Amino acid sequence: MPHEDPDLIPTADAGFDADPTADLHPAIRAAGWPEPASRVEGVTVRDAREQDHAAIAHLTVSSYVDGGHIDPADEYIEHLQDVGHRSRQARVLVGEVRTEEGAVVAGSVVLTLPGMPMSETSLEGELEFRMLAVDPRVQRRGVARALVRAAIDRAEQLEGVHAVVLTTMVTMTGAHRLYESEGFTRVPERDWRLSDIGQEPTGGEDQVFWVYRRPLP
Repeated sequence: MPHEDPDLIPTADAGFDADPTADLHPAIRAAGWPEPASRVEGVTVRDAREQDHAAIAHLTVSSYVDGGHIDPADEYIEHLQDVGHRSRQARVLVGEVRTEEGAVVAGSVVLTLPGMPMSETSLEGELEFRMLAVDPRVQRRGVARALVRAAIDRAEQLEGVHAVVLTTMVTMTGAHRLYESEGFTRVPERDWRLSDIGQEPTGGEDQVFWVYRRPLP
């Protein structure tokens, strides 16, 4: 597994005023997304910028591999690293925290809507979030919770959206507890396998992916 740097990657200041949505897929630009916000003290949630991509790739791979959810040799690693591709097809948010090195990108999540290229699970009227990941070195600071709450807030502010959904791996038990504490519940009838969507199983195992859903008030 490649690593950009053994230390946390500080947030770059270059291009701070650039529009982070300038290169997004047209469908998501037209959705009227509100400004990001955080409901967890000490965590700043904002749109990802191009200069964040290396940090996002690093923390996403580290989260999946170090957590034991995916083999370092798995072909899916390449997909996790391709932040530029998903930033053009969905909305990518980051969670920042302060460290001795300054503000660092500590977590990331992808938001998408039904019919968009990154959508796996969502049905009409549902916002979907994917690839929620936190750098293992800055866990337990509320970054994942802040990103989940940001996804819920986005969904509540979008016309016609009445629920938030996600797909998770069976092994991600810590994430399951987080989702349940934020009002998500399992929807077993919507669980799926890669073969169900015409993809070849990675690692030779056609594993089951769980679906969680949270209706909005």
